[in-house]
Amino acid sequence: MNKISFYTCNDIEIITGIGMHEFPYHSHNSYMAGAVLNGCGEFCIDNHFSILNKNDVYIVPSNTGMSMKPKNDFSYITICFKNSLADMLNRYEAEQYYYSDLGDVLLKMCSDFQIKLIDEITFANTLIELLDLKVLNTPLQPKNPTVMMAMQYINENCAEKFDLDCLSEKVFLSKYYLVRLFRKELGITPHQYYQQCKVREIRRMVPYFSQKNIAYDLNFSTQSHMNSVFKKYMGITMKDYILSIEHK
Repeated sequence: MNKISFYTCNDIEIITGIGMHEFPYHSHNSYMAGAVLNGCGEFCIDNHFSILNKNDVYIVPSNTGMSMKPKNDFSYITICFKNSLADMLNRYEAEQYYYSDLGDVLLKMCSDFQIKLIDEITFANTLIELLDLKVLNTPLQPKNPTVMMAMQYINENCAEKFDLDCLSEKVFLSKYYLVRLFRKELGITPHQYYQQCKVREIRRMVPYFSQKNIAYDLNFSTQSHMNSVFKKYMGITMKDYILSIEHK
């Protein structure tokens, strides 16, 4: 059984998980750092594979593909830096995605943040120092403009049914080339990105609306289908998610 808790304060979300759920290759618009608390797992970040054990740390820049496959007695913590904090951290170069024996330090940083010993800017700056991240010598290259246009369109229309033909017309590419380009830039297909956008919308709506209304508003065929998509990317059901969120 999977158990995941969510602590949110301003532009930082701390996620703590226990269980054997396999997270498929996906991406986030936040900047992520995390650690294995127990057991081991197979990670893939930007097509770089590694087996991480207890106390190992990983980082995932914004819009970078990743997957996670637990091996045994697995638990982890992940910190999502959002909005301006994500922009700040993305200005630093990720020379590597995996670090050994820093999990205890990262866990202490999370605890200090939750009990208000450090603020979110200090948290981000401490992570930069911990991982010895270097400022990019050249500005971070944006994603392919066509992919950015497609991402924006999907974000703005994720409540509608997915239509690859319509999307390809909007960005003036054949649908086959668009899928290849999307995979090259993000490691996922446009439809997978669309599902991730739906999950973000579900998370935004779920404190305020019933599951029935959310499924209708987001054009899911059934509530069951909505729940299966949500669990695929989040690791828990919508019901368990509602019980696990904590805002400060």
